[in-house]
Amino acid sequence: MNLVLLFVAQLIYGLSDLGKKIILQRTGFGWHLLGNIPFIAVSLAALLGFAVQMFVLSRYEFSKTIITLGVLAVLISTALGVLVLHERLTALNALGVLFAVAAIVFLQLK
Repeated sequence: MNLVLLFVAQLIYGLSDLGKKIILQRTGFGWHLLGNIPFIAVSLAALLGFAVQMFVLSRYEFSKTIITLGVLAVLISTALGVLVLHERLTALNALGVLFAVAAIVFLQLK
């Protein structure tokens, strides 16, 4: 499994979601988003992540790939939330992230 490509795909998704979150905080949710160029741009950026994800899925084991994407989503979204949005990470949350990292390590063992 290509962890670098999976990381890139999930990072693109995470940054796209972060961009949408920031825009939504400023504008709110509604039909006006269909004409909001920054919102459209960050939404379309997720297509690049999707393309990378499909490439990886076409070449590697489905079960390991999907679980690894999920774990990377936890790690990346947690990091972006804490670093960019200044969200609070409790000890219990950190333990959950640690379990997610342990899961990816166990998946890679043969």
